[in-house]
Amino acid sequence: MENWILEACDVNFSYGGRQVLHQISARIPQGAYVSLVGPNGSGKSTLLHLLSGARSCESGKVLYQGKDVVRMALPLRARQFAIVRQQEENQFPFSCLEMVVFGLHPQRSRFSPPTAEQMETVRDVMEQTNTWTLCDQPVTQVSGGEFQRVILARALVQNPRILFLDEAMSDFDIRVKIQLTGYLRERIARTNLTVVAINHDLASAYRYSDYMIALKEGRVAACGAPQEVMTPTFFANVFGVEAEVLGDKGFFIRDQINEHLEYKGEQK
Repeated sequence: MENWILEACDVNFSYGGRQVLHQISARIPQGAYVSLVGPNGSGKSTLLHLLSGARSCESGKVLYQGKDVVRMALPLRARQFAIVRQQEENQFPFSCLEMVVFGLHPQRSRFSPPTAEQMETVRDVMEQTNTWTLCDQPVTQVSGGEFQRVILARALVQNPRILFLDEAMSDFDIRVKIQLTGYLRERIARTNLTVVAINHDLASAYRYSDYMIALKEGRVAACGAPQEVMTPTFFANVFGVEAEVLGDKGFFIRDQINEHLEYKGEQK
């Protein structure tokens, strides 16, 4: 990877005196699907929030095209970054369409109505995320998975340069997850969007990611293309499991209790 859009430089971060990130240095390639992986408690969400500028580093810095993200003006950052969290609150009964239209705010002047072209973009994104049929329903009356798709649509309407997904697809069923990941990859190819996603599904990370950053105990354990990173040594060192890697077909993880191999991947 040569075209890097985002870079963490010797980043440290603590919660209440407990250090959770230690000297993190990592780079995010532009126009790629990047997965952050690692065991629970390894610092993935904290790193994602630092990369997006939602939190400030204790020491070190995060650079977006050479600029310190925490020094970027909020309107500028809103035009460049969008973040979707695992659980968003939906306390107010806006319609699903109104909620998605809110994503246009960073791209238009204050109080100006959306243009016809912008509304066409809204409809296209809602159709691609399978939320257009929900447009008249209040967000307080849709299911959790439907609401999460609406929030993803809102973020995509924002037209960010970088989309951060903080376990945003973890509650989707496998069919929806495959459809939306495919749509994100199409957006990457068409618009040079960069996606940075926390991913607990290693099979999905292996199949769909262009680049991977693995954390263990708040430190970078590995980074690179999934096929280069995900070796038997990687699985042993980062996750403490025995695995057999089968090239493009995926990998097996050995269940040491039941003494069998579990398939965790598929042909690309």
